[in-house]
Amino acid sequence: MTHRQRLFSALLVVVTYVQSLPAMEFDFQPLSSLCRIEVNLSTGFGKRSISGTFGRLSGFFHFFPEKPESSNGKIVLASRSLRFGHPKVDYDTHAPDWLNSAEFPEISFHCNSLKDFSWHGTELRAEADGVLSIKGIQKSISIPLSIRYLRGERRKYEGYPGDLLKIQGLLSISRSQFGIASGDFLSSVMENVEIEVSVIGASQKVRPLLHSRLFLKNP
Repeated sequence: MTHRQRLFSALLVVVTYVQSLPAMEFDFQPLSSLCRIEVNLSTGFGKRSISGTFGRLSGFFHFFPEKPESSNGKIVLASRSLRFGHPKVDYDTHAPDWLNSAEFPEISFHCNSLKDFSWHGTELRAEADGVLSIKGIQKSISIPLSIRYLRGERRKYEGYPGDLLKIQGLLSISRSQFGIASGDFLSSVMENVEIEVSVIGASQKVRPLLHSRLFLKNP
């Protein structure tokens, strides 16, 4: 066997091994303090906007570096934890004609798969197909995401072995489609609501190899 054949055989073994690895499971709870879900409401007053964030979230993401289309996950937000920093706005946000947090304490997004993906080094750009649930109303949506795989980085934050997965995205929803009407103080809020997503999931182990380390696509 020639040197080139040995190298090819070794590479084939590595590729086969990597492709057989199971999905990495990432939990959003351990580093939830670093996660941020920001809601931006545009008003009719001089094109101003009001920004608020959710204080509590949980969820998971099963990530397949070799088969991104098989990745899936779920994020759950505590409706009552959304705060804008203005008492009147905070009160109206949780009223029955808006989030109705007393009756619907959770907002969730269930990601079924990733599509239109491409690797850029250790960053994966993709569209996340899934179902967004607000006030008991479910809508199928697609969210453009940037996913970065940080191998072995969990130890820097918590002292535990594991990888990190940083997910960022931006989406715009029509509030009326989810039964969110114009409240008292919020009557000037525009129809579309922008939501910025930045979450970090932590795994309980370090993955042996990264797909993008072996096959650099679209550098």
